[in-house]
Amino acid sequence: MTDLLLPLSKYTPISLDEMDHVKLLDRIDTKFVIHEEQLQGFLTEMSAHYNLLLINGQSLHPYETLYFDTPGFQLYMMHHNGKRNRFKVRCRKYVNSDISFFEIKSKTNTSRTVKQRIQVDGIPETLNDTLTNYIAEHTPGDIQNYVPVLRVFFERLTLVNKNANERLTVDLNLRYKSNGSEMKVENLVIVEVKQENHSESPFRKMMKLYRQPKNYLSKYCLGITCLNTELKRNRFKQKIIALNRLGYDIH
Repeated sequence: MTDLLLPLSKYTPISLDEMDHVKLLDRIDTKFVIHEEQLQGFLTEMSAHYNLLLINGQSLHPYETLYFDTPGFQLYMMHHNGKRNRFKVRCRKYVNSDISFFEIKSKTNTSRTVKQRIQVDGIPETLNDTLTNYIAEHTPGDIQNYVPVLRVFFERLTLVNKNANERLTVDLNLRYKSNGSEMKVENLVIVEVKQENHSESPFRKMMKLYRQPKNYLSKYCLGITCLNTELKRNRFKQKIIALNRLGYDIH
């Protein structure tokens, strides 16, 4: 892994309480995929524009997420088939703070991301009546019989714009587990720009300068595609082939 100690030392730290104003549960997302070798330089350039989240003195925070889908992977197929109104069902654990949320993450037909969540005790392996009812209340309700299908692990840096309502998440060291199979994704870093509305962003401006294209790669769909090769995956296979040509190691 690239040594990030020096570029991160240039950032002004911010606490969880101080970044409460940028929860952005209803937002516009812009994603970029970069190579790990590029990360150090990009972080150095962005230190004048963003603060860095620290929790207990740590900047790199481990996450664990369990995704739920139907046995026939209906939610995955909604994304694969390009359905405009779609959603994911998951439970996410913030390992350093030992806090977990059960979440419904929706993508609207206006390309907004809307996240609704409730705090839970740990990651449930099955859905109880409370969680099943929560899904029914916050989704169209025509999909049932959710089961755990994919566990995702990664580490995240969180940057907060000093002058605007914007947050950057930088996800690296991505690992997957599903049905006894495991996969680690080498070299790949997913950076997501989260804003209330499309406004000027120092990071997006830098990506344009370096001719780094947007890449709407879903961590969930990437894991499902790679660990369930019998599923339809035409929409994602070409993305993976293109990324491997750029030096990533995705199978």
